[in-house]
Amino acid sequence: MRSIGQRKESGSWQIIYMDLMTMIMVFFVILWSINQGKDVGISDTIGDQTANMVNLPGDVLFNPGKHNITQRGSEIFKELFSSNGESVLTFETNALTKRMLIIHGHTDADGKKSENIDLGYNRAVAAYNEIRKHSENIPDHVIICTHADNSPAQEVPKFEGKITTAQRDALRAAKARNRRITIEDKVLDRLK
Repeated sequence: MRSIGQRKESGSWQIIYMDLMTMIMVFFVILWSINQGKDVGISDTIGDQTANMVNLPGDVLFNPGKHNITQRGSEIFKELFSSNGESVLTFETNALTKRMLIIHGHTDADGKKSENIDLGYNRAVAAYNEIRKHSENIPDHVIICTHADNSPAQEVPKFEGKITTAQRDALRAAKARNRRITIEDKVLDRLK
C-alpha cells in the first residue's frame, strides 16, 4: 500500500527535459547561422572604426617591376571611382566621423627589400594619383603606405634545387597574388 506522501514516478520529466534541450539547440543553431552571414562581406568594425577593403591585382594595374599604371589599370580606377564622368567618391560626413582612404602598396619577395619598399610605395602613390583624377577632395582624406613583401596575401615557400613545372606555376601564381594594391575605406569616430 502506498503512503500518502509518496507519488508514482513517471517519465514526464524526461519529455520536458528533451524539449528544453531541443529548444537550446535550436537557439544556438540560429545564433550560429546569424554569425555565418556576417563573415560574407569585406566590411569590418573594430572599436571606433568601420573599414571596407578592396584588393586590386598588381599584374593588371602595373607592368612587372614598374610603378606606372597601365591603360587597363586606369580603366579599372575609372570604373571604380566615377560614373558617367561624375565622382562616386564622397568624403562628406557629419562632424562626428571622418572618412579616410588608406592605400597600401604590396610587392612579392623577389629582389632587394629596399627596392620592394620603394616599389610598393611608388605603386601606392600611382594609385592615389589615379584616384585623385576622380575626386578633388582626396588629399585631405588619404594615407599612403607600403608593405613591400611583409604582409603577403599568400605565403610563398622557398624552394631549393629543382622544382617541377606545377610547382613553378604555383609559385608564380602565389607571387602574382602578393603583388597588389589594397584600398581601405575607413570611417573614423572623431570623438574617440
